Amino acid sequence: MNRVLIVDDNHELAENIAELLADEGYETSVAFSSEQALELARKHNYNLVLADIRMPGMNGVELIEVLGKLNPEATFLLMTAYTSDKTLAKAMRSGVEAILPKPLAVERLLEIMPRQQNDASLLLVEDDPTLVRVFSEMLENRGYAVRTAMTFASARAELNACLPDAAVIDVCLPDGNGAELAYELCTNAGIPVVMITGYDHDGVAELVHSMLPTTTRYLAKPFDADTLLSALRSFAEGDKPTQPKGELP
Repeated sequence: MNRVLIVDDNHELAENIAELLADEGYETSVAFSSEQALELARKHNYNLVLADIRMPGMNGVELIEVLGKLNPEATFLLMTAYTSDKTLAKAMRSGVEAILPKPLAVERLLEIMPRQQNDASLLLVEDDPTLVRVFSEMLENRGYAVRTAMTFASARAELNACLPDAAVIDVCLPDGNGAELAYELCTNAGIPVVMITGYDHDGVAELVHSMLPTTTRYLAKPFDADTLLSALRSFAEGDKPTQPKGELP
């Protein structure tokens, strides 16, 4: 697991960033000064440090120069609302990976964070090639090993070859009903599934309610990436299947 140290004298901002990254699976620590950050860095090995440039006492640029000597393998990111060109140039010479402007853009931060490896395999069943590309990239960036299928038949072939740890399945497929696959995975194999659809299919809501709530989520299109990630994370945060992963009949 990647360990991240967030350093900012703005307590609320630092804690908010730590909470956001913790939700993404990172192990986080918070320091409210460069001096406190150095104390933590001498006790723990951090893969990444995200520090504000402008802080009382030792600034963020000076901090990463010291931390770089303690841990040359770490990745360093700086954030700032305002600073001089001279300071930015010094920061880049110090080996910082990126300088992020405040207010911090969450998606930009997540893009450049080291990829989390959660060892989870996931089958994405969706017939829209644009959504397949977008969701695959987003899920892979979060550490999932993603396999894809665009039809009921190809999804069945993927499942027969190897069962995933979780699945995201579109209900409306060109050659079949994705809800049937979801039902088999949840009921027969104990594999959690997020069902997605852009249509109000008769009986789908009832089908979802008939499945184990620990293994099923249902999302109506359109939805954003964070909503899908939250649905998948909910399986890992205590809502586990009540039976071990088995085999499809």
